[in-house]
Amino acid sequence: MDYTKFQTTLVKEVQRLAGEDFNITLQHMKKNNGVTLDALCIRREEETVAPLIYMDDFYGRYQQGSPITQLAQTLVDQYRETSPNAHISMKEFRDFDTARNRIYCRIVNYELNVDRLMEIPHKRYLDLAITYYYQVEDSILRDATITITNAHFSFWNISMEILHETAWNNTVEQFPSNLQSMEEALREMLGEEEQEELTELSNSQSSPVPMYLLSNASRCLGAICMMYPGTLKKAAEHLHSNLFILPSSIHECILVPESRSFPKEELEDMVTSINATQLEPQELLSNHVYYYDWAEDSIRL
Repeated sequence: MDYTKFQTTLVKEVQRLAGEDFNITLQHMKKNNGVTLDALCIRREEETVAPLIYMDDFYGRYQQGSPITQLAQTLVDQYRETSPNAHISMKEFRDFDTARNRIYCRIVNYELNVDRLMEIPHKRYLDLAITYYYQVEDSILRDATITITNAHFSFWNISMEILHETAWNNTVEQFPSNLQSMEEALREMLGEEEQEELTELSNSQSSPVPMYLLSNASRCLGAICMMYPGTLKKAAEHLHSNLFILPSSIHECILVPESRSFPKEELEDMVTSINATQLEPQELLSNHVYYYDWAEDSIRL
């Protein structure tokens, strides 16, 4: 069964399990960098909002042998777990004074999102754009976010300055930056045996180029930390050097001291290679390397 037929069959089976009181639809959601993901919406007739359940891994599970009936039941169960909580969150979201403490900033690539940015409040920065989102406050939907669109911006009836100031202050205060050496960051992700191999590799290199990972503590949407006031200046003072900034994803950046760096061309090749081979398309931030001038306290391409 091809993907299109799979989607149609799954929607019909979810409709059968959910019953006549529900409206089951398949939606194509525009995500970062022009990526479109398919999501199933299970909505009661009287509901004005309902959670979306992304289907990106369900077809893979079907190909691995999971029957349609089992996958449909999983979707219905997920809806039952999330729907009541999502409804409460949306009520809070509609009132700006209630929602304001959970509104944040993130950065995306400008050119790759130029069409979508026509529908989204944003501020341009170099080859990037600062956009805004609402983080759902919920134990089940803890990773769910709502991208703030022009429509949301309008019914809140606030200025762009208030939106940006609110989101920026929340982001800086609630998601402080975290800078650590690349070796420290790798050790956190590796097992004991892999850590030993990393130590042996580090000891075998006479003078490796130092690299530092800049993000927030959760390493989620943390590339914006390079814009935090004083963050790069503090790093440059510690390293006694201007910095090259490699945008490794929307989640983090890599800092390299200019005084001990590879040639700029190699850094650009490194970023392009990482983007092409190591990232999901929606996680790409930029193919450009940025330069931080310590004396001027400024970033430029």
